[in-house]
Amino acid sequence: MGDTSQDKKNRDDGPAPKMKKRDRSASEERLLLAGLETFSKFGFSSSTTKMIAKKADVNESLIGRYFDGKEGLLIAIIEKFLNEIRSRELPYSPKDNLKDELTAYVKDRLEQGCQHEEFARIVFTQALVDRKFKKKVLETVPMQLDVRLIERIERLEKLGRLKSQSNVEEICQEIDTFMNGLFFFEHILHDTPKEQLSARATRFVARYADYHQRS
Repeated sequence: MGDTSQDKKNRDDGPAPKMKKRDRSASEERLLLAGLETFSKFGFSSSTTKMIAKKADVNESLIGRYFDGKEGLLIAIIEKFLNEIRSRELPYSPKDNLKDELTAYVKDRLEQGCQHEEFARIVFTQALVDRKFKKKVLETVPMQLDVRLIERIERLEKLGRLKSQSNVEEICQEIDTFMNGLFFFEHILHDTPKEQLSARATRFVARYADYHQRS
């Protein structure tokens, strides 16, 4: 029996949507990478969609179609960056006490931040000068506590290594607040060297841990 026109149409249309999705996904990924490199090198205001599209080897109009413009692309890069950080395993083994756990954590966090320092400067500066941008970032990429740290400290709590009045979420929140301030205000604004930041963070968490961990 011969194919009906509908059967032929279904076969002809079948692969096309998948192909289009793959093509779009590939173009988006190239734009995200090109945007990150261009923003980091030239800054947000000096980077143009033409420069980014040329770097990504795609049509400039795709930036508006996929990301609603240059600002939307930057927000998408921030979202991608944070998702990659959150899904990355901590590179050190779980520690047996809060002091060692927090010390290893803040050192790793500083290392990661300094590796992406130029991009962090762009985001921080843009958020300071453009309140609408800051609002969009917070709406699109809400700030969350580091689940990896929560899991590590919950482990210590189950092992009985924390004092009874200690609260895991509060500990993570206070460490997060301290590290954000240390990195953005001390390093980004005042250019404090990483070594000094690391020493300061280590002293802080040592005193902080003494308050929360069992002797």
